[in-house]
Amino acid sequence: MNRGIVVSSVTVRFGGVTALSDVSLNVQPRDIVGVIGPNGSGKSTLFNAVSGLVRPASGEIRIDGQDAVGVPPETLVRQGLARTFQTPRVDPVLPVEAAILCGFQTKARQSLLGAMLHLPGQRREEAQMRASCRAIMERLGLIEVADVPLGELPMGQVRLVDVARAMASEPRYLLLDEPAAGLSLLEQRRLAAAIRLLAADGVGVLLVEHNFGLVGELCRHVTVLDRGKVLLEGDVATVRSNPVFLQTYLGSHAA
Repeated sequence: MNRGIVVSSVTVRFGGVTALSDVSLNVQPRDIVGVIGPNGSGKSTLFNAVSGLVRPASGEIRIDGQDAVGVPPETLVRQGLARTFQTPRVDPVLPVEAAILCGFQTKARQSLLGAMLHLPGQRREEAQMRASCRAIMERLGLIEVADVPLGELPMGQVRLVDVARAMASEPRYLLLDEPAAGLSLLEQRRLAAAIRLLAADGVGVLLVEHNFGLVGELCRHVTVLDRGKVLLEGDVATVRSNPVFLQTYLGSHAA
């Protein structure tokens, strides 16, 4: 079977506006691939296309050899695709631990009847989920806020909770949309360590991030988007030294 997320010549249009034009990329298991570019370059549209929220006008998206175009997002989640959002979608009154536990539901094996009757199998699975949840919170530095409602946390920590919830589903592929925005340096280090561990465990990671330092630290391959098109792609050192990249991307953040 062909492995990985393979995006081939994808174009996405919204009315008369072309948000993505002939974009291709490849994310294999254990890969950490970066996508960068100025605001409005098509990064989130690319994520939405891969995760089933937007249907391309043309091109192909395959996940482990299976056509993903037109597949409902919830089906893709059950098949092993998880993602975060640039603006996390959270219930502000939900405590951190409960929010992360929601991510385990796609992997829950016990029946609804078992949950209602609280049968032994259900109790064992619940205990396993809670142990895994605590491990994820430890990894991301969220233990101390486990009982704090999400609405009382700074946005940086809310983003970490969103990452933790995605990790809880034990995905084969994880799409991270601006996960480091608003994070302290310590939180960024914890996030980077968690991403590395996921990749080492076999997860393919696609990372959209403005923080090129983090991208350079984590990613094997980088695709630079500009106005919906691929401007550059290659390994981090090659992209970093390209004059077009320096002018178009870093130059736009010089102020």
